[in-house]
Amino acid sequence: MLQIIALFVVLEFLEAYWQRSDTLLGSLAKSYFFYNKSIFFLLFMHIGYLYTLYISLAFNLLSWALLAILVLKSFDVLTKIYLMEQIFVKQDIDDGLLEILESKTPFWYYLIGVSIYPYLMYIALADLL
Repeated sequence: MLQIIALFVVLEFLEAYWQRSDTLLGSLAKSYFFYNKSIFFLLFMHIGYLYTLYISLAFNLLSWALLAILVLKSFDVLTKIYLMEQIFVKQDIDDGLLEILESKTPFWYYLIGVSIYPYLMYIALADLL
């Protein structure tokens, strides 16, 4: 069980690393690079999400903690896709929202997932013991 969680932590760090930018708009631009190639490529870059799906299917597990990870990560990906469509494709974004997206992002913002999701994965896998 510890190996599964350790790998999950590594994958979350990788996900946080490639998304890291000084602003949220910069992070969305990085995501748009992958989205512009293919939506499947963007989904593949959210490797923690895919790993969570794999763990759920491999262990036939669907606890509240695993569902929480999947729901939060799904909301994250879908929100990014919506914002990328509004900003980069339609170029129809509210000035207030654009100002928020251009504000400086603290370094710990990208580590929120690394600190929350592995604990939820631990709770989900603890049900197996």
